[in-house]
Amino acid sequence: MNEQISIDVLEGAYQLINYDAEDEETLIRDFNLRYGDRYMDVLKRAREFVSLPGEDVSSKIRRFYELLADHSMGKVRGFGNAAYALVKYMGLGGDEGVLRVQFRLMGFNEDVITELVRAGILMHRNKDVLFVPEYLIPRLLEMGGVVSVPDVRGQLGSLNTLELIAVESAAFSSRPIGWLFRAIYGIDFKELIRSVRIDGVLDGSIGELILNPAIDLRELRAVIHEMKDSSARYMRRILSPHGQYSYSRVARCGIVYTVFGEGGRELIMLYPWIVPSRRALNYHSREDRVIVIMHRPSEEFADLMGMHTDELPPRTGFVFISNNEALVYRPQYLDNAFDSFLDFLYRSNLRVSYLN
Repeated sequence: MNEQISIDVLEGAYQLINYDAEDEETLIRDFNLRYGDRYMDVLKRAREFVSLPGEDVSSKIRRFYELLADHSMGKVRGFGNAAYALVKYMGLGGDEGVLRVQFRLMGFNEDVITELVRAGILMHRNKDVLFVPEYLIPRLLEMGGVVSVPDVRGQLGSLNTLELIAVESAAFSSRPIGWLFRAIYGIDFKELIRSVRIDGVLDGSIGELILNPAIDLRELRAVIHEMKDSSARYMRRILSPHGQYSYSRVARCGIVYTVFGEGGRELIMLYPWIVPSRRALNYHSREDRVIVIMHRPSEEFADLMGMHTDELPPRTGFVFISNNEALVYRPQYLDNAFDSFLDFLYRSNLRVSYLN
């Protein structure tokens, strides 16, 4: 074999010993991309190389790692930024569908994965999983590149409520209680995920929320907290409850403890938007609470709440604020504190009506 064919055979043999699926259709497609019309011949010779008796084939290939790395790096030109992004932000491979979305969020074209496979920078381990060959990792780690990082604060400032919920859910790996999410927002969370497309930030098109990996999670979370804190303070001005305001990073909402004299104490949780997760529902769940949400509930709210009564903390009520109206869902356990809260709500500038 001449030198070029030898390198191709070594490269093909390396993928052969790392390919773990019985169906070889994806493997053959990779060979076709890399070697063109010669792909069947390279595949045949690679199989012969792997089948040779004697020294373990992995050890034999390892001796040629520098040669293989030189060969692949010679084809990186034109894909330098993509290769840099792959190493810096994507963990050197993973689920192909996720990688495609991540590349798209970072501004690369739709064909970038195909071109990285063609260059030998990515290989399929099976139909769904891509990986960077071990011999390339040290070289790629030394590369520089340019990846645009979105203006998180600016982007989030232009989003609607459902988009903000999706971003928060992705940022904190938080998943809502399905029926409660539908009760509040009138849509299944899975349906929301599929519909989410926020350029440069988030994409749910494959059925899971995928953030742009170039986004700093700490920065994203900090911006979400700041936005919710600022909006919760605005909600407090609308309600004007007595008591000291604080912001809870645990429940991700504004908090006011209001004392109504002999009426007792009520914990008011102010949510500009809410991911109604178990974490939020369990926050001080044994206390008298009112969860206030800056959104009109769905038409199904009262019916769904009635169907899931046993899953709700009995001392928790809900208030929805929309268009100068307060829609109240009373808790199962009515006490003086909630009655005092209602008296206080009637003294506000909001029209009060009841959902139950």
